[in-house]
Amino acid sequence: MSYFVAMYEEASVTRAAERLNIVQPAVSVQLARLEESIGQKLFYRTPKGMVPTHAGDDAYRRFQPILREVEQARRALTIGGDTVKGHVSLGAVSSVANNALSETLRIFHGRYPEVTLRATGGYTTDLIEMLRTAQLDLVIVNTPSRGGRGFDTLPIINEDLALICDIAHPPLPATLHPREAAERDLVIPSQRHGLRLIIDAAFSAHDATLAPRFEFDELKTIEEFLPDSGFATILPPIAVHRALRTGRLRMHPIVPSVPRRLVCLSNTARPLSRAAELFVEELRERMIEVSSDLTKAIGATP
Repeated sequence: MSYFVAMYEEASVTRAAERLNIVQPAVSVQLARLEESIGQKLFYRTPKGMVPTHAGDDAYRRFQPILREVEQARRALTIGGDTVKGHVSLGAVSSVANNALSETLRIFHGRYPEVTLRATGGYTTDLIEMLRTAQLDLVIVNTPSRGGRGFDTLPIINEDLALICDIAHPPLPATLHPREAAERDLVIPSQRHGLRLIIDAAFSAHDATLAPRFEFDELKTIEEFLPDSGFATILPPIAVHRALRTGRLRMHPIVPSVPRRLVCLSNTARPLSRAAELFVEELRERMIEVSSDLTKAIGATP
């Protein structure tokens, strides 16, 4: 069933074998045995790949809950006592990795010292591909424009983007309309970012055209560029919350709001371990706490 699910989601014997870390003939043999045992073809073999039949679609729907129960049973049998152990491989977009991730990792390690973690930063599309090919257990990304088969989605936080600038920047209104924000000298994330897609779509909906003077791949570079530059940026405040809390940068809400939705994606066929679930809970709580603190700080600013 696991081989079948990999084939169904990858639509290719080669990619399924790479995902399972086995040779291609092994995938083909197991698939042939499965089709023989149930007496139905599960795929059409075409020059463009493996296309599921109606029976294949039905098998995918029926096998998923079985595989989840098997994985849950394995976890229950192998985890002893109350100590949380294991390894978690996770990916996070830079708006999380830039500030919030490192703080969460420190807190999480203090609570669950027996858990090892590997964190990878990257862009939304790249991280989703690594999740799809089983290189990562979970990814924290901006809501993808297109969902994918086989992914479970857990909301992390909804956050409004803001115009952020140096404290020495000339005075600005307390809130800005998207068209007013677009008129600033801007340095914003490059087109490779999922954030940029959100920004462009939201501003376009308000008849505002962005013409940034600079575009950077790294959000940390944007944060370091702002002081004494006269430029502003458009980012989720969490991405630069340390600089905001220490007063190195200030933010101006954009009204109507420009929201971004951060989610955790995991593979439906590979349920998250208890350690991974706890990490996601810790990250979510941390990000909500930081967002609340920033909102209160802005509300208290005269």
